[in-house]
Amino acid sequence: MTNIISSIALLALLASSPTPSASAVLKIPITKLPPSDYTSHLLHTPNSHHPPRLTSPSTPKSLSSVLSAHRHRLLRGVTATLPLEGGNEETIVIRDLSNAQYYGTASIGTPPQPFQVIFDTGSSDLWVPSSSCVTKSSNCGAKTTFDASKSSSFEEAKPPAKTDFIIQYGSGPVSGKYAVESVELAVDFKVEGQTFAVVDGTDGLGELYQEAKFDGILGMAFPILSQDPSSPTVLQSLHSQNQIPKSLFAFYLGDNSDGELTLGGYDESRMLDFPSKGEDAINWVDLLSPAYWLTPMDSIKFGESTVASGKIGGIMDTGTSLIYGPQESIMTMALQLNGQFVPQVQLFMIECNVEIPDLTFKIGGGEYTIPGTELMIQDDSGMYCFLSLAMMDFGEGIADAELDTDQEQEQGERIMNEEEEQVVAEEVVQDIKTKTIGDKPVTPIPSGYDIWLVGDLFLRHTYTIFDFGEERVGFATLKKD
Repeated sequence: MTNIISSIALLALLASSPTPSASAVLKIPITKLPPSDYTSHLLHTPNSHHPPRLTSPSTPKSLSSVLSAHRHRLLRGVTATLPLEGGNEETIVIRDLSNAQYYGTASIGTPPQPFQVIFDTGSSDLWVPSSSCVTKSSNCGAKTTFDASKSSSFEEAKPPAKTDFIIQYGSGPVSGKYAVESVELAVDFKVEGQTFAVVDGTDGLGELYQEAKFDGILGMAFPILSQDPSSPTVLQSLHSQNQIPKSLFAFYLGDNSDGELTLGGYDESRMLDFPSKGEDAINWVDLLSPAYWLTPMDSIKFGESTVASGKIGGIMDTGTSLIYGPQESIMTMALQLNGQFVPQVQLFMIECNVEIPDLTFKIGGGEYTIPGTELMIQDDSGMYCFLSLAMMDFGEGIADAELDTDQEQEQGERIMNEEEEQVVAEEVVQDIKTKTIGDKPVTPIPSGYDIWLVGDLFLRHTYTIFDFGEERVGFATLKKD
């Protein structure tokens, strides 16, 4: 969960369908936050766009890497179309929040209690606030909370199952208890015995949670990222309990218009080349590791200049709007535009009339281009503009790409004082400690790769299919409305 603030209210739940079978497909329309609201949240809310800090095979190798990791460490926590023959379709309306968060209705309990949850491809847990959250946390007062006493199907988790839930976000922890319940998406798409967390400690999310329109998180990544990886995710449960035909989902992100999330299949009408090529219209790319939705990438070009090649990978993440990459690559592009780093927003300020080259990702042999005209963010005054590409450190590869301190200072970087440095170092170590399963370290990022975090700035230009069962991502040329 990157930061989540929105003024958009949830639309009414759309039409229901008969009780589903394994051939049913669930369609979820999504709507994008207005650009003015998004920009306001991104530039005026402190720490509003930090992407995850990902597991590294080793601890940071220098103070510089520790500081950079701190700037972009985890806010989410590491730790749905093709109508099939005889199938039914149902719709949930979901919304795009600050920094590309998408949320919609998930109902928990018997009778169902509805919540607004973020559909997040960068995490794996399902949590909602408990009724005691209002009294135990200062930012929970406006939230819809789960009342266990009003559900006939509620069960507390009991040993040997995991009972305590705690997830570490960049701003602090969220904590509560595990439970088992019925979970329903749309009408009649229901799973039984789903492990989830009811939380009462949300102060770690600060004012972001208080102001946001969501109540909880519904993670859509792999179980290894969950705080309880032995329990199936909601997507796994939907498939195993015959609610959806396949354990896959697809995103079409609307650009200031309705989009669509599909569970259990994909929508061939969203793909430009499907009428002529059929299944060959999809460029399937196997994951590097079934944890994040992390695919290998061939190269990245900024205009005619190659800024990344070799062992690089991209995490396809609906939980962020920007694109984050290794420091050296982002610096190269920003300095080409005479960008000046602004620590307050962690972005490079550029001239508003500068011509920005296109950014092209080559993935699985296919090329996917973001027009340069879409790589700029303008503040609400219209006076200041920022490059929507930001720096982030991942894994071991970034250590080789670090700039020395003098260079960082020359290019607008600010180095924290010694006391802040110590705090940062301790927090990074704590983050690493949380990314374990028992005594076994979780390493969702393969060693030696430079990783890019690829948000909706990229995803809204492609039709993207996330295939959980086959551990792959499919990219198709998007058919424009």
